[in-house]
Amino acid sequence: MTSNRNIPVTGVIAGLYARGLLDHLRERGVDPARLYPAARVTELDQAQGHVEIPLGEWIGMFETAIDALDDPALPLKAGASLRMRHLGVLGHVLMNSATLQEVAAQLARYIRLLGQIGEPTVSVTGTRVELLWNWPFDTAPDPAVAQFMLGARANFMRWLANRPDLRFDAHLHFPRPADLGAYERIFGGELRFAQAHSKMLFSADYLHLPVVSADEDLRLQFEVEAERALQQLSGESALLRELKRVLMRNLANGRVSIDESAASLKMSPRTLQRRLGEIGLSFRAALEQVRQAQAQALLRDPGVSLTQVAFLLGYTEQSTFHNAFRRWLNCSPGAYRKRQLEP
Repeated sequence: MTSNRNIPVTGVIAGLYARGLLDHLRERGVDPARLYPAARVTELDQAQGHVEIPLGEWIGMFETAIDALDDPALPLKAGASLRMRHLGVLGHVLMNSATLQEVAAQLARYIRLLGQIGEPTVSVTGTRVELLWNWPFDTAPDPAVAQFMLGARANFMRWLANRPDLRFDAHLHFPRPADLGAYERIFGGELRFAQAHSKMLFSADYLHLPVVSADEDLRLQFEVEAERALQQLSGESALLRELKRVLMRNLANGRVSIDESAASLKMSPRTLQRRLGEIGLSFRAALEQVRQAQAQALLRDPGVSLTQVAFLLGYTEQSTFHNAFRRWLNCSPGAYRKRQLEP
């Protein structure tokens, strides 16, 4: 199914968040393999270490589930059903922080461990706190992302403080839905829709609530692991991350030469090649990585033809795409798609 929602071209999300959606579906008695390719479900369930998936794929998973279950509030419910295991090492850091204010600071500090999903900003005005989710892309935030993120924040604050009575006002950037039941239950406060931004507002007293599972020694221990994970992510240098964003943005229009990419990065082609060489990579290899990742993501969508996939990857000839894909994964694009879409 081809999405009609605001799906960014770039960006990744932690695979654990995708697993959170799969677990939520199971809690509702729905086998995820009914909705998604069985091979992909198994891959997400069995992933080890820090794994990231395309943000667009994650949003598309929500769209599929919403349509299948006829439940527009499903992302909100999935966010509110998250457990700390769906945050990986960051979950352990949060569980052992002293107060909800420290939780907010740690979340901002390590948000990159959850993907390229923007940053939460906490601002205090008098007796009120505003928690705003900053979306990092040019497109408007998809409603599913806003629902999921804010539902998760409300759930975690109550759980960490052992205060199920906490109430949150919610301002959401999308139109008022027909059924407000899930919103009223999960936030508990005033609801406003069609707002400029999606955010939660609550009493400043909440920030001073202690985390019931806090343990400073454990927090320090898990912070070391979180820092190590952050450094590993940063191991893909800022230059390479920026280059991949440029390449992703320009794949379909074919503007992926080293000259055009270097100009986008405000450096000479020679400098770009030299700096890539310093991290053991060539420009061609970086382009191949981007094309392979995007090809695999597009081939999981049966609504995109093989001809369209080749075009979106910037290939002028479909045969060139087929040959490249065989080189990457030792199979044809059609065979890969069939395997991924098998129930």
